[in-house]
Amino acid sequence: MFAKRLALLVSTAICVAAAATSTVQAQNFKPTGPALPVDVMSRDWGVWSARISPDGKHIAALAGIPGQNPVIRVWSTDDMSKTPTQFGSKTMRFTGFQFMNNSKLLVFANQPVAAGANSDWYSRAAIANLDGSSFLDISNEEAATTRDDDFIIGYSLFNRLPKEENVVLMEIQRISGSEIVRLNLNTGRKDRFARTGDNEEFLWSDSDGNIKLKGELKAANGVYTYHFFFRENNQAPWRELTGIRYNLNARFDLRPVHISNDNKSIYVITNRDSNFSVLAKYDLETNTLGPPIVQNTEFDISSASFGTASDEDALTQDPLRSFCWAGPSTECNYLDPIDTRIHALLERALPDTIISFNSRNGGANVLVRATAPNVPDTYYLLKNERQLIKIGSLLEGWDRKNLGPAEWVTYPARDGFQIPGILYLPPGYKKERDGRLPLVVMPHGGPWARDDMDFDISYWSQMFATRGFAVLLPQYRGSTDLGKALWKGGDKQWGALMQDDKDDGAKWLVDQGIADPNRMMMYGYSYGGFAAAAAATRSGGRSAGLWQCAISGAPAIDLERISNDWGENRLARTLQGVTVAGFDPMDHLDQVKIPWLIFHGDYDRQADTIHSRTTAARMRQVNPNANFRYVEIPRMAHTLGEMTPQHRTQFLSLILEWMSTNCGNISQTFKEPGLKTTLTKRASK
Repeated sequence: MFAKRLALLVSTAICVAAAATSTVQAQNFKPTGPALPVDVMSRDWGVWSARISPDGKHIAALAGIPGQNPVIRVWSTDDMSKTPTQFGSKTMRFTGFQFMNNSKLLVFANQPVAAGANSDWYSRAAIANLDGSSFLDISNEEAATTRDDDFIIGYSLFNRLPKEENVVLMEIQRISGSEIVRLNLNTGRKDRFARTGDNEEFLWSDSDGNIKLKGELKAANGVYTYHFFFRENNQAPWRELTGIRYNLNARFDLRPVHISNDNKSIYVITNRDSNFSVLAKYDLETNTLGPPIVQNTEFDISSASFGTASDEDALTQDPLRSFCWAGPSTECNYLDPIDTRIHALLERALPDTIISFNSRNGGANVLVRATAPNVPDTYYLLKNERQLIKIGSLLEGWDRKNLGPAEWVTYPARDGFQIPGILYLPPGYKKERDGRLPLVVMPHGGPWARDDMDFDISYWSQMFATRGFAVLLPQYRGSTDLGKALWKGGDKQWGALMQDDKDDGAKWLVDQGIADPNRMMMYGYSYGGFAAAAAATRSGGRSAGLWQCAISGAPAIDLERISNDWGENRLARTLQGVTVAGFDPMDHLDQVKIPWLIFHGDYDRQADTIHSRTTAARMRQVNPNANFRYVEIPRMAHTLGEMTPQHRTQFLSLILEWMSTNCGNISQTFKEPGLKTTLTKRASK
């Protein structure tokens, strides 16, 4: 499924000797396909987030329509040739949905709200019929009439209650805690079913609605201890499961995924005693956690499912059905014979793609997603294991013929630590023939996150690759889901070892004869924007001479502010905020020696706009002659789902314009047609 890891192609001595020649060659290299246009990347995705109804009779998906807000489309699986029904909103942007039952959807939408420094996109939730009729708003509490500690911050489907037709259990998250309500899908009536305190959460319930597992967080002297409690049904008393009580400050994962129907076992995914997460079974009678049932020696076990293809809700049978691991992309092992057969069929029908599927009716109706670094997410319906019907794609008309390939690589950091990464190359590129390429190093956000080999829905990787750039996505120290050693290796190393990992990835690609050492830049968004800020501020010191320019999107830059304000609660500040230390770009703005662009949305409350505004103000004071610009984009929030096509057009154009005009040697060999030069060498804000 994946290409072999990149091997050493030539010796370092040969690379150094050939550098000048291969650089000349690469400047003449042109990708075999067209550049992915800004107007294509700016549109809402074509079809995404597809789901299948519990009875398998309908498939729904979000869909983009030029000039309008996204809509929800619904197909009948009985006749996929019929035009799907669709519905949307003129004032709100649909961002997600869930099937509540076979005829109702829980729909989520965002709406911009101007509130001064608190301006943001706010979420709404509603129940809708499959054709959009009877659109019943259930998020009807407003900040003006609700106590601050009781304000609703989110909704989720807690239990579909498969044995009941028109009632579900919904979780309403409030600042003061969560409540579970029995929600009548026809009337919208909400009857309280259970309520947590602000230090509790309900974790699991069975198909009858018995809430069997809850967690409780207790703090003492800065130490947070998480306690699990179990009961067999809603009338039974809670009892603590002392064998899986754990200290959150120790920062390991312990996540329940299933309670057996016989109430004897809890299955958990944990890395308590290992570098990589494993699936293990907790014995409820002896209060002991057994050895791993499933493990992978290179990657974390990420999920597990129970039941069978003919008993999808595990009402009567609950054997282990599948388990997945967080490799280069999520990969799964299927234990149910029907699932095994379907997976093999799909791998033959959709070769060289990453496949996931959701089956109904014993495999008679299967919703399929196929993706790859150069294959936009594409959805299909597999009927009766015979007919594969395409539903739609995230991006129609673009695939491996004109998009760049990618491979999973591993390279050594300067201290010998092995860093995973994803390397994109332009379509048609051959190293031996085409020589060295300009390079973009693009660190992910988080930093407690990671990249994978699914299609990059931001389009950024392919935006650069289709324009002739190599693109490295380093999974630097601090990245998650690739083992505790890599994750915890980033503690208090912001801008330091974490930044060295990014620099070392660029140097490694130079050694491989792929990257042109005179045409390398860093672009990142969110934490990646911090990394680009560190690249800019280290350009007068530790990273001198490495980068031609840096671009920071929506960055959190000020380490002191980040560590004090991390998240919206004391727990996040205690557990993650304490890891935020190292090289603070705010203390080294006078050392910026390369061109640096920052862009930020003024509705961004996640990596708050104040970071960029403060940076721009200080740059004018301490480094007024720097080639620096700050651009603020009106009404743009932080995440892709909260961005309009207009927002994307603005910042994508800014990136390409900066590369064309203000990126050192890159600008000498890269031009983006149709862009006007509007940038100056002085800070504009």
